[in-house]
Amino acid sequence: MNRIIARKIVSAINVKFEISTSMPVNEIQPGQYIILRMGQHETGFALPVIQTNSEKQTVSVMVSVNDDLTAQLADLPAGSTEVEIEGPFGYGANIEKFGTVLCIGRASGLLPLLPVLTALRAAGNQVITVLSASSKEEIILINEISAVSHEVILHTDDGSCGEKGSICQVMGQALRNNRIQQVFVTGPAKTIKETCLIAAKNNIPTQAVLYSGKPVRSGFHGIFRVTICGSARSVCVDGFNFNGWYANFDDMIKRFAGADVQLQERVNNLVPM
Repeated sequence: MNRIIARKIVSAINVKFEISTSMPVNEIQPGQYIILRMGQHETGFALPVIQTNSEKQTVSVMVSVNDDLTAQLADLPAGSTEVEIEGPFGYGANIEKFGTVLCIGRASGLLPLLPVLTALRAAGNQVITVLSASSKEEIILINEISAVSHEVILHTDDGSCGEKGSICQVMGQALRNNRIQQVFVTGPAKTIKETCLIAAKNNIPTQAVLYSGKPVRSGFHGIFRVTICGSARSVCVDGFNFNGWYANFDDMIKRFAGADVQLQERVNNLVPM
């Protein structure tokens, strides 16, 4: 049986849940996600697992309120057993000792980034993290991310917090100041495209998670198709991993930037071939 053991309001629209579960949480890899349901409700929400606790047998997820159903989910109190969990799904991030890793998270993309940062640091990497958003209100998990990063760079489009300017400028400055062996980026399609192109230009292997919009409800997975080297990949069948150096970024942005869903796509081992 699953039980919500802790509920925390993180921002005006984000609520964090810690859920006790019988699933083997020690087998969940950084970057994987679960499907969360309210009781027998047919609608399930795909949410990244942001933290696990093997001693307490819990998983932590963040729910963003954007419609009536997510509002109902976010309102569930601590102690509630009205949650069902399926998963984990997707492939985990490629974690090893790379050296110095530049990690970039944009807005809600900070959610799947947190467990990756934790694993990268545990593997002995020097972790430099860029937290990016339109304004300071959109920057979340700053304390948790700071705790597992050696350096944190704040970036907002409007300059309300940290550096002002484009993510390309911030990334360029970080590359000039550090010898980066790996780049990891999470966020919307435009951020993924810009980051991958800069990393490729500097011949730096890159991993990424495309994550934007509203929660992916089960049954909506048919929209998730990406084109790699001219071949269509069905994310819900083939998994969230694909080689971003060969992705059709323009098609990706067109398909996902305006979609009325929230999704995550993993790009593992993006190395020149």
